[in-house]
Amino acid sequence: MTKQYDPPFAPVTKRRSAAKEDDLTRRTDDYPKASQHRVGHTPGLHPEDAPYQSQQIIRPGRGYSKTVPPMRHIVQEEEELDYPDDPPRRRTTLVVRTPVKPTRRLRQTRFHWLVFVGLAMVIMILGWLTFSALSSWWSVQQDDWHYGRPRTWQGDAVVGHGDSASNPSHFIALNLNGQILVIEIPGGNASKAQIYIGPRLFGTGQDLDPVTLSFEDCDGNGSPDLNIHLQGSDKIICFPNNGKTFDSTSQQR
Repeated sequence: MTKQYDPPFAPVTKRRSAAKEDDLTRRTDDYPKASQHRVGHTPGLHPEDAPYQSQQIIRPGRGYSKTVPPMRHIVQEEEELDYPDDPPRRRTTLVVRTPVKPTRRLRQTRFHWLVFVGLAMVIMILGWLTFSALSSWWSVQQDDWHYGRPRTWQGDAVVGHGDSASNPSHFIALNLNGQILVIEIPGGNASKAQIYIGPRLFGTGQDLDPVTLSFEDCDGNGSPDLNIHLQGSDKIICFPNNGKTFDSTSQQR
């Protein structure tokens, strides 16, 4: 017969119920030995794997259990808010706000009446200067349209220098850069043309003054004389008529 040997390990008793056994073990702190199939493990090595009730905390090897007391309901006092629109915050948060200063109405600035008088005078002076500049520009523009540049005037007259009513003499008056010139074409015959040199004008803008002619007796001999008129001046330059030409000796009146 074959000799029978006892098993090397004690037979494992059948566990009655995991829930009842674990509950009993937790109450007596008597854990069974680890299974041979779980080498290196003990029931107390990983307590998180063992089920437990929320009312109890079992710590192996200490022989006591600690019951967690029920949590008390902490009533937090309602915190008074600085501003009605502030969001709710914890008691540990402290917000320091600088108080807003009351709005102060600024004092209205008032000017002395002399300020308005001076301003009105400045406006009047500027307006007068503007009007003077515009009127001067308009006058020069009209002279450009009528007399051109250089200023030129021309006309016909019978002065007794070989002319007649059918063939009058032609006269041209020029203001050439301030120099007054008068050109006479007796009876329309250009070969007998003569040039009379008048006075020279000085001053700013004198070269733009128009020159006109008239033929009136200025010396009382009954013959028409050559009268030179300068625009803007009340003086008349007279060249007397000697019957053939006009005397270059000018007379002013």
